[in-house]
Amino acid sequence: MVSSGTVNSDASSIASALSKFDSAVSETSSSWKGNSHDNFESKATSFSSEFSGAIKGQMSSFANACDLYERYKTTKDNLNIARSNYNTASATGESTSEFSSKISTYESELSNLKGQIEQALSSVTSVKLEASSMNPSVNASGKVTQSAGSSAGVQGAIDWAMATAADDSHGYSQQTRWGNPNYDCSSFVISAYEAAGIPVKTNGATYTGNMRSAFTQTGFDCYDFGSVDLQPGDVLLRDGHTEMYIGDGKNVGAHGNKDGVDGDSSGSEVGVSNTGNSWTWVLRYNGDK
Repeated sequence: MVSSGTVNSDASSIASALSKFDSAVSETSSSWKGNSHDNFESKATSFSSEFSGAIKGQMSSFANACDLYERYKTTKDNLNIARSNYNTASATGESTSEFSSKISTYESELSNLKGQIEQALSSVTSVKLEASSMNPSVNASGKVTQSAGSSAGVQGAIDWAMATAADDSHGYSQQTRWGNPNYDCSSFVISAYEAAGIPVKTNGATYTGNMRSAFTQTGFDCYDFGSVDLQPGDVLLRDGHTEMYIGDGKNVGAHGNKDGVDGDSSGSEVGVSNTGNSWTWVLRYNGDK
């Protein structure tokens, strides 16, 4: 899982690379003079300065969002414990006032943290970088190693999926499955990409049975599971079930209804789980075709 530490480390690496770039540009003045060099140096220095300022501010905001999300997860765990203790006390006839107070406190904290996370992320603008080649490379073991699509839409889908999984007003249902207020496995993944501006639902994706066809018509490539090194944003699919890979051997998805009511009172109907090996296909977004 990405953390503020890894984001800040990446920011330092970028700053170091830009410093080396500036030094290399400066060194050209010892062997290259004239108007053409001055024009080159001016443009190179301007690029370095603008890029450095933009990336520093946005990575700082994203690192802050990571820290807030860690606090959100801890608070959500505490809320689930308080709910469990409340149910136990209620069942045994003991006082529930202490746990009721904790539940109210944690729910308020979660609401505040969610707003802070959304505010932090709203100041981060993803930039689309055009890949020099869309042809996949293959490593020595015969696996495709091409990165998941560089479009901002992939990260947008991941962000939507994680935020929705963290919102317990959304649970699992096959009757109210399009966010009103719940999702099932396919509508969750489809909605994540649709919300990120990649129109898989518009192109016909409605359930696991037609996802491969609709997704491959919308810029996705389909690989056999096990033939690719998984990348965050990959859609894992088998007959009857699908989830989204988020990295570190984890998926996010809608798993099943635990209590027969709307929302996710257990915190596990929609959430993160281990990847495992029970998948058939991997759908990877590689841009418009």
